[in-house]
Amino acid sequence: MRRVAGVVGALLALMLIAAPRAMADTVAFTWTDARIVAPVGLAADLDHTMYWTANAATAKVTTVYAVSGQGKVLAAISYQRATPGPLAVAYDANRVFVLDKGTAATALRVSYITLSKLIVDGSLSYKSWDFTLPEAGQTAAALIVGPNTQLYVVAQSGRVYKAPATPATTGSNKLTKVSDGTGAVTSGYYDTRQSKVVLRSATSILVADPATFATSSTVAAPTQAGGRGVAPSLDGTSYLLTAGGSGAGVLAVAGSTPSPTPSPSTASSGAASPAATTSATAVEPGAKASTTGMLVAFAAAALLAVVAGGVALVRR
Repeated sequence: MRRVAGVVGALLALMLIAAPRAMADTVAFTWTDARIVAPVGLAADLDHTMYWTANAATAKVTTVYAVSGQGKVLAAISYQRATPGPLAVAYDANRVFVLDKGTAATALRVSYITLSKLIVDGSLSYKSWDFTLPEAGQTAAALIVGPNTQLYVVAQSGRVYKAPATPATTGSNKLTKVSDGTGAVTSGYYDTRQSKVVLRSATSILVADPATFATSSTVAAPTQAGGRGVAPSLDGTSYLLTAGGSGAGVLAVAGSTPSPTPSPSTASSGAASPAATTSATAVEPGAKASTTGMLVAFAAAALLAVVAGGVALVRR
């Protein structure tokens, strides 16, 4: 019996060690649409229960894609602005924002479209602001849209730059450095559920204070070749990590956040979309896979324990 107990204990320990890793590497969905070739990341749209992305590629017009929780492209919306290749996307209060490089080394541009009631293929008008970084040699990696549409740009170096509270629509607005942050940033977003900023590096997911950008907690990120984007899952149970486009998987990393609350401006507008029938609290495919994986691990451990016990009894 002591031998059996030892075997069971070892199996349970192995299961507990392996389970978190299995959950961390869960594939939420795989890109299958040939139009998604180099996504800059995902921007969660809790108002319409979908995501937004754009390709990091030069184009005569800029196109953003509405994406379901299963990775299906629901709509492609363009606006008549040439792009040298989007750097990041963000969503806030019925608007999709795209961060672009400008013509000068320190120049950036943020364009946005205001969504119509039906999110379908087509073209929309846009507005934009021009910005100037106060330092040379910085490459923008993330666009953070905080409360009251307060914009921040986070560079790959980790430095954080704040836009004026009300950017001018003519001329260039000067960005102001507010934090040195943490290095090797690839993406980020403002989490309305936690009222926190979430940033991604090659090895970690960093949760930061939105006022100081000081890191308050970290979550280990699995290795992902070409890893870039980070976004919350629509049900709030995990972080989604993006890398390549068509054929590449989007990973889900377990994380706990409160239930989603649609922004008041959109919730009261009666906006509809192809995904409007999907509940914002529905469990993501990756979350289901994680739960299944855990159950399989427990079942396997129990089965092995029974077999080991039977063998021990036979030998006696």
